[in-house]
Amino acid sequence: MSQGSFAPAVGNSGTLAMHKDSASFVAWIGNCSVVRGFQQIDDTTLGKASQGNSSDSFGKADGVVVSLGDGGVATIALYQQIFNGPGSDFAVFENGFNATFLELAFVEVSSNGIDFFRFPATSQTQDTLQLGSFGAVVASEINNLAGKYQVNYGTPFDLDELPDTVLLNKFAITHLRIIDVVGNISEPFSSKDKHGNSINDPWPTPFASSGFDLDAIGLIHVNGINSMSENEVNSISLFPNPTENVLNVESNSPIQAIQLIDISGKSISFEPSSRINLTYLPSGIYFARITTKKQTYVRKVVKK
Repeated sequence: MSQGSFAPAVGNSGTLAMHKDSASFVAWIGNCSVVRGFQQIDDTTLGKASQGNSSDSFGKADGVVVSLGDGGVATIALYQQIFNGPGSDFAVFENGFNATFLELAFVEVSSNGIDFFRFPATSQTQDTLQLGSFGAVVASEINNLAGKYQVNYGTPFDLDELPDTVLLNKFAITHLRIIDVVGNISEPFSSKDKHGNSINDPWPTPFASSGFDLDAIGLIHVNGINSMSENEVNSISLFPNPTENVLNVESNSPIQAIQLIDISGKSISFEPSSRINLTYLPSGIYFARITTKKQTYVRKVVKK
């Protein structure tokens, strides 16, 4: 079987697959709105996908899914914002039954619920011969597409891989969106990667479970919460907040660095101490990214 340029399947050296029991996950989504796609996009008489319901994507990955159908969309309004931390920031779980039956999806994020930005996806799978309903996709030929890994293993996403724009604050992600890749490589139905290549995945799948099957989304870097321990959640204190001039930062663990970020996600300064001078800044909302010996936290700061 051919090998691509990207991380390989579960069980191979260099894989990026994240098991559902990884200690990196500090929270799981508990909100999802689904707009189903058709079971087979070129034959709408078959109706739409119907397997599962939106709540089947809640909580830890368990193999119980909501199926999106061809081109279906799942939108998640996060209870707690995700921030751009070191390495991967969240992971998406599908229920592929082996390492090559991979149903794929685009992943997008937003910091305002209106403007969504897509991770730059690449497919090196050939797009001249249509894969069949149970055709094989090689994980190492896929990048930045959810569904790269089989059941119980999440595909990780790193916000650093998104281009910088004033419309996206990578330190305050409020929404996620999962969009089924239509595996049909013929026009006008095909889904394209960042290079304009048709993405070839198992198609058609004219069943109730058609399309991408969303199992769960595990969150890694969550604003204010980077540990399941309540003591860890409360280990950072910012005061006074709101503040007019000076912000004090206290932590149970030694502070290694403090980065001040504006509402657009632009870095303003790296602070050498736990006493931050805000007198030179206009009134508004900012974020303090605090790195301690144990964790990285992002907390909202209000300048009066």
